[in-house]
Amino acid sequence: MLWQTTTLELHRDGERLLIDPGIAPWEVEEAAGDGVGHVLLTHGDWDHVMGVGLLPDAQVVSSEQTARRIASGEAEQSVRKESAVFCLQLEGLERLRVDRTVAPGELTIGRWQAVVHAAPGHTDDGIASWWPEERLLVAGDYLGRLEIPFIYESAWDYRRTLTMLLELIAQQRPDHVVPGHGRPHDADTARRIGEADLTYVEAVIAHAESGGDPDAPGEVAYPDRGGTDDAKEHADNVRRACLAARA
Repeated sequence: MLWQTTTLELHRDGERLLIDPGIAPWEVEEAAGDGVGHVLLTHGDWDHVMGVGLLPDAQVVSSEQTARRIASGEAEQSVRKESAVFCLQLEGLERLRVDRTVAPGELTIGRWQAVVHAAPGHTDDGIASWWPEERLLVAGDYLGRLEIPFIYESAWDYRRTLTMLLELIAQQRPDHVVPGHGRPHDADTARRIGEADLTYVEAVIAHAESGGDPDAPGEVAYPDRGGTDDAKEHADNVRRACLAARA
């Protein structure tokens, strides 16, 4: 699977729930099995929503901000642009949609109960969710071991989201923490990744708030995760934070 993007599948009493169905059509079809009743989106990036249209009978749930990204056509445009690089087959984009929006707080979706938390920073529309009966924390594009933080929206919001996630991990001790890319973690592994990411984000913020050079990413260290885009994303993180601090 491209970028080891996670499609999470939950079963209960004959119902199936998918979180972030993607990326390629054959992957979505395999995850869908004999049918999907419910879909939850952690955010509206192309690799997390591309498979929605292949699930016409599912109720699709997201944050209000993600619903706006999809309704405006932004998400579809992003799917078309980004998927072309990888020669991915496109199917069902005319059915890309959100049927129901959710605010932070308790969520009932099919036979499942969850608690939704706003998770901005990577993007402005992100949500994380805690599933108490499953002992499961779904983090979206946070706490990944494959790459450094990709801070597209705000380093300050990213710091708040990491703090929230670390508090959840400490309080709930989830059995599984599921990032948007890569394999799930146990609580201790997720905590270590989150603490390293928080140290990094705080260093980016400190550089920006002290008037640091936006074109000097070498002045801030970043975690060694082995991602091929990490150096570029780090430079972009530093540049965006410095410009935001000056605004």
